Amino acid sequence: MNIQLSFFDLLVLIGITTGIICSIVLLRKSKLKKSNKYLALGILSFVWLNTKILLHSFNLWQIHGFGFFPNSVELAIPPLFYLYMMSIVDPTHRFVQKKWIYFIPFFISQLYSIIVYLTIMQTKVYVEKQVIAQRLFFDLAKNIDEYLLVIFSIIYFYIFFTSNTVKSYYASKSSKIHILEAKFLRNISILLVTLSSVHVLNLVLNKILDSSYNWRWNLNSVLISAAVYYIAIIGFKNADILKKNKRKDIVIDNDIIQKLHQAITIKKVYLNPKLTLQELAKDLNINESILSNTINSYYQKNFRKVLNEARVEEVKNRLLNGELENLSLLGIAKESGFNSEASFYRIFKSETQITPKQFISKNLNLQKST
Repeated sequence: MNIQLSFFDLLVLIGITTGIICSIVLLRKSKLKKSNKYLALGILSFVWLNTKILLHSFNLWQIHGFGFFPNSVELAIPPLFYLYMMSIVDPTHRFVQKKWIYFIPFFISQLYSIIVYLTIMQTKVYVEKQVIAQRLFFDLAKNIDEYLLVIFSIIYFYIFFTSNTVKSYYASKSSKIHILEAKFLRNISILLVTLSSVHVLNLVLNKILDSSYNWRWNLNSVLISAAVYYIAIIGFKNADILKKNKRKDIVIDNDIIQKLHQAITIKKVYLNPKLTLQELAKDLNINESILSNTINSYYQKNFRKVLNEARVEEVKNRLLNGELENLSLLGIAKESGFNSEASFYRIFKSETQITPKQFISKNLNLQKST
């Protein structure tokens, strides 16, 4: 077998190896953090996709059993990364049965590839394999997959970034862990958008120039490998991020975090100005001491500060929505959970570094300018 590895191939191999190793680690840690499973499968999908170029580098494509091997994983990538990103921004996010619908395009494409593969396995002559593949519209189907990959990527990104849950997630600044993960999600988004853009450019150039120009597709594979390398390494570092805290004897319970997240973002318990840790613990059916330790470890802040931050965000959202036209500033503050004017002004300035009136003036000017 005459193997010819180029510099491009070596970079792809590095990305593939890193992706496989980190995916195994992430899958082993999926019980700790369910988002690890989605990320691991997303990385493995990229890895599997990039093996196509190695079939040609190792001169395996024309060998019986290797050529046309069913590899239609492209359409699994957008939903897997969407589920990963949603499970980060929303700890209560669950993979319910109806979400299998996200993967229907992938299943259809993969089933078609399997049918083509089994059909061409009837002959060992490569030329005959090509003829059979053409009769089954193999090239056309693969082109459709390429376009659908871009279309679904755009759709899932749009759904993700227009979600109210995601907007609330980026509006809050709950902890250093939150900031790190938010930055990672932004970087993943930039990488996937870049890959999609390059992919679209290649498809367009193929139509205009009527040629595949291998170096452009090699470059695309290297970019995928670079993305896999980055996502795998950072994902590996974040795999057990929930366990990292100053007290090593505390292991954070994800179920408690989910209940707490629902209480704050959905039930908005912070609107009750008299809410105490004891009352919240009773409402959530959680031991008060365990709840306190969980809040301190996960948010790296105490219970009172978490509530006050949520109340400040509530005030800001109401001001931006024009509620000042119907209510006084103090009225909005009290409806947001503050029990006195003095505490409201003090906490608002502490959280935003500006006074409520400065916040109003600044945003009114921005609205007028737009």
